[in-house]
Amino acid sequence: MRNNSSGNDPKIIWQNQPTEPFIMTLEKIRQKTQELHAKTRRALLGGITVSLLFAGISGYGIALGHGPVRAVFALAIAWIVAGQYFVNRGMWSTALPGDAAVSTGIESYRWEVERRRYLSGRFLLWSFGPGVLAIASLVALILSFGIRRGMLLKGTLLNMTPFLAVLAIWIVSVFIIRMRERRELQREIDELSDIERADR
Repeated sequence: MRNNSSGNDPKIIWQNQPTEPFIMTLEKIRQKTQELHAKTRRALLGGITVSLLFAGISGYGIALGHGPVRAVFALAIAWIVAGQYFVNRGMWSTALPGDAAVSTGIESYRWEVERRRYLSGRFLLWSFGPGVLAIASLVALILSFGIRRGMLLKGTLLNMTPFLAVLAIWIVSVFIIRMRERRELQREIDELSDIERADR
């Protein structure tokens, strides 16, 4: 008698299980679109808040600084204002209407993902860049105050080591988080393209 053990093998039974196709309902698409829309609005408001903080740091630097340092802080403020214009231009849009068709829902979700990717891509140049310039100028201003008061550069840097370490960790963390976010958004755009191709 032949022993057919392959019919009882759990691995083969599991692999032969019928799979159910994932069906994204219109309500699910709307919900994901609204969630992403809300995230984008929060990111825009957060960007405005951070830009105001950096503008405040630059204003403080202008008040304390002199000569070329003031010019650098003024450049940072101009960069912040221009950045807010370029980042926020066309980004404050209305939400998806409640009675949109499924194709419109997928297109709207794709648009939200692309909008989020656009915002993430513009962040480093227009929000993060002027912030780093403002903070670097402030650090240079503090170092110059320390040197003018008779402290050695090495001693001033030693006193600022905790602040500079936190600053370096923050800069690296922002880069890592933004790059990961851009990769995830691109993956989502690719998945949406696959869904649209399958529907055709």
